[in-house]
Amino acid sequence: MIALRTAGFWPRFSGHLLDCMIGFGGWLLCSMWLVIGLRVLDASPIDLLDVALLVFAVQALALALHIAYHVVMVGGCGQTLGKMAMGVIVVKRDDGGLPGYGRAALRCLGGLLSLATVGIGYLGVVFTEERRGLADWLAGTRVVDLFPEAVAPPPHQEIRLLSV
Repeated sequence: MIALRTAGFWPRFSGHLLDCMIGFGGWLLCSMWLVIGLRVLDASPIDLLDVALLVFAVQALALALHIAYHVVMVGGCGQTLGKMAMGVIVVKRDDGGLPGYGRAALRCLGGLLSLATVGIGYLGVVFTEERRGLADWLAGTRVVDLFPEAVAPPPHQEIRLLSV
């Protein structure tokens, strides 16, 4: 029998940190578009509203790409690249199957809500036995180790008489 073992805080945190680095790389690429756009605007009279709209559009694009990355990766294979590197996977809480795209989108929304509450939504990962944060509660998921340990059947109780 195979038992799913709940992933600990540090593998989850490390995987999230790796995903943030990937997201930061995407943000840098989007910011290059901002620089190019500002150079184009520099050729014409600069309007502060145009600059503000360009900055907003580029940041919205970066956020949309980051959300799409999480939804597509978690929905399709249960893992982002950071989770793959740390050996953890997101599964449905009830049957241990892959979460699918709907649950992945809910989980991403829960992650954004956790960030909006200055990390309060992540406290469940640290302080509860199931290690489920707000995102996991909303989506009905949990994060488990990718390589669970095989559970041995209970040993037979044998009575051995020692001969003296």
